[in-house]
Amino acid sequence: MKRANNSVRPKDRCEWVAVPGARSDLLRWLPEAVRRSFRDQSAIRSIPAGQIIFQYGDERKEMYRVLRGTVRISTMRVDGLEMVYALLGPGECLGASSLIDGERMPQTAEALDDVRLQVLSSTAFSKLRQKHRVFDDALLRLLSSRLRLLSAHMANAVLADPPNRVALRLLEVAHVTPDGGLYVSITQAALALLTGTSRQTVNKVLKQLESKGLVCLNYRRIELKNIDKLKRMAEII
Repeated sequence: MKRANNSVRPKDRCEWVAVPGARSDLLRWLPEAVRRSFRDQSAIRSIPAGQIIFQYGDERKEMYRVLRGTVRISTMRVDGLEMVYALLGPGECLGASSLIDGERMPQTAEALDDVRLQVLSSTAFSKLRQKHRVFDDALLRLLSSRLRLLSAHMANAVLADPPNRVALRLLEVAHVTPDGGLYVSITQAALALLTGTSRQTVNKVLKQLESKGLVCLNYRRIELKNIDKLKRMAEII
């Protein structure tokens, strides 16, 4: 797969839109003036579906914010066994930790479909930290939310049964419909990678959830019908 490095300066201002459910958007914690500064100092990069944004171990001096599309975050063992950490959609941010600690990228990021990113260079990142204390506060909130999510995933992997794991991941990767509903656009194979189970197990769990009226299954689309019950399933501790 080819790397994409076709950065261009934005010709028009990218408006910040609050995305329900996006936990890792640091712009949600910034005042409008700092959001504007972030936008003005960011480049726009388009990544075709299937291309790598960065790989595990890369030395990248950039931070990314998803404007459109879905980014898959994963790690692969030398024998090809893969672990998928997350699917990140609009509003989600990635790459900040490597700019803070100077270490290499801890995972691989791939464009699952056509992706549009805001890209903040290390120089611009440092300037925002120096000029705006609130930007540093937002970074702390960002990293804190990631730690909480990682803690939930660890507990889920050890303590939860497959239905609990599936419920948690469905809620995490859900998109919002125009009428305020939630749906997941994902294959059962991809959901199996996210939950650390087999495709057969995921298929069985989804059918059980559908029989209980919690979800509605369509081709590559899962509508979430009872959010409260799914949340209770996901909360194992």
